Amino acid sequence: LAVAAMASPSSGRTSGNSVNQALKPSQWLSPQQLERIEAVDDLTLERLENMSLEKGAELLQQVYHLSQINHDIEPTYVPSNVQVYVPKPNGDKIVAPLSEMTQLLKQQHNFGQDEVTIIVTGLPKNCETVKKANRKLVQAYMQRYNLQQQQQQGQKYNKDSSEDNNRQRTSSEEDYSEQAKNANTKSGDIIVIDLGSELPTFNSVAMLDTEKIGGIFGKWIVKMTQELQLPHETIHLIGQNIGAHVAGAAANEFTRLTGHKLRRVTGLDPSSIVAKGH
Repeated sequence: LAVAAMASPSSGRTSGNSVNQALKPSQWLSPQQLERIEAVDDLTLERLENMSLEKGAELLQQVYHLSQINHDIEPTYVPSNVQVYVPKPNGDKIVAPLSEMTQLLKQQHNFGQDEVTIIVTGLPKNCETVKKANRKLVQAYMQRYNLQQQQQQGQKYNKDSSEDNNRQRTSSEEDYSEQAKNANTKSGDIIVIDLGSELPTFNSVAMLDTEKIGGIFGKWIVKMTQELQLPHETIHLIGQNIGAHVAGAAANEFTRLTGHKLRRVTGLDPSSIVAKGH
């Protein structure tokens, strides 16, 4: 378990560019490399962001394989009081814990009359790269819902993205934005369940109980649709990274409780699951 809970910057591999899980760590890691194993809590996104893509990917692969060798690691982490926010056309945000958000949504005029997109983040926003990715995902859906004009009116929402706007946008971003503008859905609302902010370290991601937290989110979606009288056919659930697995669990819980399926569930860059319950 000690080995499974630690990270190693080893480079030992078998053919096919993957570690043979049947081997003991000492058979593909040198004693010197094993001695340099670091605590998983020290493996933060900020640190990974400062590594080269190749080195960071190799490190994560080795951590994953170490965790799988002859160990059944039970997921134990279930964050409480996950924050939720709803971006508004005027640039403001409605922010509240998950348990309080439904009551606040009841007070919003015409909320959920068309489509509702729920985004479950899976990486902490204190990392600049992740913060930018989260921001662009929300902006894309605001464009889709014909809220692009608020970017000229509401300076609050764009204050932290002014630096990005001064840079030349990539062709892929332009294509995605153009697709968003031309989408069939002309109006809608966005809800962001900011699970990623509760996952500051690799250890918290690795030990996340995706089924349990997904079940909590699924029950909340049931409550929201019932109290706001929202049809399930209008709800699109998106999960990012580890949030993709959580979104899948939430959708399954929704179906189990209601007998209905959400309109659509999308997983963006799902990650490998380290701790697995039985």
